[in-house]
Amino acid sequence: MIYKKRDGTLQIKIFFVGLLIGSSYLIGDTIHKAFIKRHKELNEVISMLEIIRMDLAFGLYTMEEIFYRASLRKDYCLCSFCKDMKDDLEKEDGKTIKEILNKNTIKLKKDTNLQDKEIEEIKKLFLTLGQSDIESQQRLIDLTCENLKKLTSDSKEEILKKGSLYKKLITFIGICIGIILI
Repeated sequence: MIYKKRDGTLQIKIFFVGLLIGSSYLIGDTIHKAFIKRHKELNEVISMLEIIRMDLAFGLYTMEEIFYRASLRKDYCLCSFCKDMKDDLEKEDGKTIKEILNKNTIKLKKDTNLQDKEIEEIKKLFLTLGQSDIESQQRLIDLTCENLKKLTSDSKEEILKKGSLYKKLITFIGICIGIILI
């Protein structure tokens, strides 16, 4: 009878160790996917900025119209940001573009995996749009896209280095804790 009790206890330990290892793998995988999502979102931002550049060149749209057209891209991470920007710009409540951007970039930080340096790059661009001629605005967008492309290559390296490292490290820690518990 004592043998069966120990056997049941061992089975429970093995179950919890398996659960620990599985959950540690999932945590590492979630962190890895966050790095991948950030890379994808950076590419979406670059695509969105290229669309905005084309709209400026061919359509001579207002800022509200540009943000509206950008918000139509429902599959992009900036969709809700652009919609909120359009809505806030249409309101005539006396807020400056800087105040509107500050409000909406807080939401952008919460809704995306973009880091502060990427968000500041986007914010800096939108603060300067509409303050010069079309060619200058296009050059600013091109410059921002180039800066973001550099950050995209950095994020690709982070996926390979940090993302994979976290995935393996956290799984390894789970295995070590499991061994200690047995």
